Amino acid sequence: MQLDQYISDLLYRYECVILPEFGAFLTQYQPAQVHETTHAFYPPKKRLSFNAQLSDNDGLLANYIAKTEMIPHEEANSRIASYVRFLWDGLHKGETPELQNVGVFSLSEENKLQFEPSYHLNYF
Repeated sequence: MQLDQYISDLLYRYECVILPEFGAFLTQYQPAQVHETTHAFYPPKKRLSFNAQLSDNDGLLANYIAKTEMIPHEEANSRIASYVRFLWDGLHKGETPELQNVGVFSLSEENKLQFEPSYHLNYF
């Protein structure tokens, strides 16, 4: 099961979406800008980042999955845990898992989790 869409959906509504035992996706508002030279207008947006230290389950993602799929909360948590294991397994095999419309993960040489956000959507 891919959780990409659920995470993406929640990023429109919340500033922090935690993937338990993995980390948190954070959004930060950035106002509209006008380029000085080209006079191009850039609309307001939310900048997406990731913090691996925020990994305690706050229930937001599990509640959303449970309501959307009409399944018990425990099953939603089980699916999340399976997905997180899938991500970690891929990372330890040298893969770069991508969460569609969210971003790409990789491990640095020091075995630290790295995140490159996707710029396809404006979560504002």
